[in-house]
Amino acid sequence: MAKTGGTSINGIFANRFERICGHKGYSYDAFSSNERARERAKTNKPKIWGRDRVPWDTMTKIGYENCDYFSNEIHWKWWVTNFGNRTFHGIPMELHVPCRDPIDHLMSQCSYKTKKLKCDAASDEEFFSSIKKCFAYISSRYDDNLRKHFDIKCYDFWKQFTTYQDYMSERLQPRRLVSTPYVKRESNLPRNKTSECIWGRPDLLEKATNYLLKQPYYQFCNACLGSEDDITK
Repeated sequence: MAKTGGTSINGIFANRFERICGHKGYSYDAFSSNERARERAKTNKPKIWGRDRVPWDTMTKIGYENCDYFSNEIHWKWWVTNFGNRTFHGIPMELHVPCRDPIDHLMSQCSYKTKKLKCDAASDEEFFSSIKKCFAYISSRYDDNLRKHFDIKCYDFWKQFTTYQDYMSERLQPRRLVSTPYVKRESNLPRNKTSECIWGRPDLLEKATNYLLKQPYYQFCNACLGSEDDITK
């Protein structure tokens, strides 16, 4: 799901563990990729397609047979097409879905798309329309049909770099050499929460939350966090 830390988790895992595969990096060259990212950070060069931003057709050509953990930013049907019977070559699979506070997630999406909520909207419809304009792949990356094809777990966005990593470190093989520190690949400009009008409007916070909870992704997260399927509870 967009704006839930997937780029960082993919990159950190590829740098720490073996057999990590993803749109934002693979284990087998994560060391050199992170070293290059450190050099790019010094010169402020723009993002490019490369070893830490791998094109989808390249990923398909590589294949997924040497992956213990796979990360991708793509339509939910892709998972069903490639892995949709709960196993891959007979190996059991789980699908891990990141979950973030709905309003905080919404505002991160607005920042990513350089949109603003219309807190001065003349009607609820106009306000909800401004919410929808911020959505970054909410309906295309998650659908409840995934539950028919996978054992699905969730994890808390705020615990992904602590509890979630601890959980996965017991299941993934550490790399022999690790490039440290990991260089974060930013995909958003820094947010200025003081410019986000919704935080000073309890009425709009309630309306926005209720609107978001009508979306299947947020419904799933609301039910999953704190349940037996929450990896980070």
